[in-house]
Amino acid sequence: MVNPAGQVSKYKRHRLINYTAIPLGLAYIGGVLEKDHQVRALDAAVFELNQNQVKGIFKKYSPDVIAIQAFTPLFNYAAQYAKLAKDVLPDVKIVIGGHHVTFLPEQSLQLSPETDFIVRGEGERIITNLLNTLETNEPNLKEIRGISYRENGIIKHNEDEKLIENLDEIPWPARHIFPTKSYHFFGSNMKGTSMVSSRGCNQLCQFCSITKFYQHRWRKRSAEDVVNEVKYINEKYKATIIGFMDDCFALDKRRVYDICNEMHAQGLVGKVCWGSALRVETVNYEILRKMRKAGCAMLFFGVESGDQAILDNVHKGITTQKVEAVFKHAKKLGLNTIASLAFGFPGDTFKNCLNTIEWVKKKLRPSFVVWAAATPYPGTPFYDEALEKGWIKEIPTDWSEYTMMDPVLELSELTKEDMKNLIKYAYKSMHFSPRYLLGRLIYEVRQGIELYGTMQIFRQFFEAVLPWLNHIRKYGVYSQLLPKDPELWKD
Repeated sequence: MVNPAGQVSKYKRHRLINYTAIPLGLAYIGGVLEKDHQVRALDAAVFELNQNQVKGIFKKYSPDVIAIQAFTPLFNYAAQYAKLAKDVLPDVKIVIGGHHVTFLPEQSLQLSPETDFIVRGEGERIITNLLNTLETNEPNLKEIRGISYRENGIIKHNEDEKLIENLDEIPWPARHIFPTKSYHFFGSNMKGTSMVSSRGCNQLCQFCSITKFYQHRWRKRSAEDVVNEVKYINEKYKATIIGFMDDCFALDKRRVYDICNEMHAQGLVGKVCWGSALRVETVNYEILRKMRKAGCAMLFFGVESGDQAILDNVHKGITTQKVEAVFKHAKKLGLNTIASLAFGFPGDTFKNCLNTIEWVKKKLRPSFVVWAAATPYPGTPFYDEALEKGWIKEIPTDWSEYTMMDPVLELSELTKEDMKNLIKYAYKSMHFSPRYLLGRLIYEVRQGIELYGTMQIFRQFFEAVLPWLNHIRKYGVYSQLLPKDPELWKD
């Protein structure tokens, strides 16, 4: 199983956040397959391996099947890996799965002639059935739901596979086959990892592909199963930081309370510091206080915009007043917050984007902000609208710019250059103001001592904050979003 190198996520590029995480989708697949198969994992992204190194690894282990993960900005890299594999192992079967190929299976197979199979949607059951079938003398591919493939040169798409109803039945991710020591949070060497306690989302955001990928449903794991995994991770890998990557962690409020109670019952409070991604309308002060007492320290919110009309245009389903209230609650409770926002949604103008920046600085005052360019991903109504209205001229064949850092839309009110300038200004005005830096320093020292102890917070400061400030001094704030060549960081 392969996580290809190439595109670097916006959370890793943000040098103070510097979030590198285990590819959970692949790890879940590994957990299912290792019962009956020999499974190895190659996270080429975390080690930033070049093509020759990847070919050497393929040749060394000579697998029968190579399964590659492909989100949209990674698709072209995944296709390159398929070609690399076939160059050294002509008989190997190549499988590509992920959000991108789920929505564009026909184009994906056309652009990657070396790929044998596309897995569409939730992969555990599909790839298990595929491998079991390939092991038979006369494999009958027509019986396998959720795959696309070629038959006599003609691309075939079998019917979709049903979602797994009971998530507790899925084995935990096979973390042991990944380089767990290479994944970090916030630029430090503190041991941490990511988890999911639920899958999917039942909301209607126009820019998000999750809803369609999971068939507009939200499914949850039980609180006991979730916390059992937290305890296992803490004991097995000595991980003290857990990031829940759910799209809707708190959709079921009773379950949030149950998870928090189970954290106390299993003696994890004080041993594990955790955070989660949330929607603002699913939480209130009491829920956040309960989470805080159970060891929660970080909240991630997809805020998207400070303009109510824009939020309504993209069917976000939240109000700016609710956003402000939740960030105020978090600050009162001593919870760190990450706000994610984007420029370039339908209706955006240069002026209202500037207003959003000021709103974030003055009203929300989050711990960190991730600014991005609104990007129309396949499988979303936003993508369909962008094609229909000519914001993107045609279906791309090179998806490597769909990073949310490289503007791809040409709006009448907001050009690509406008969006680049807005992102640059947003980072400079927010993260380089003396008030922000002083406030962050005081807040982080106080918070760090409480959560990790005095020695750990000083270690964190030297490992993460000082190198980040030195980098900013040399190359400027916006450099964290640009390629690694220092010459390209210069204005």
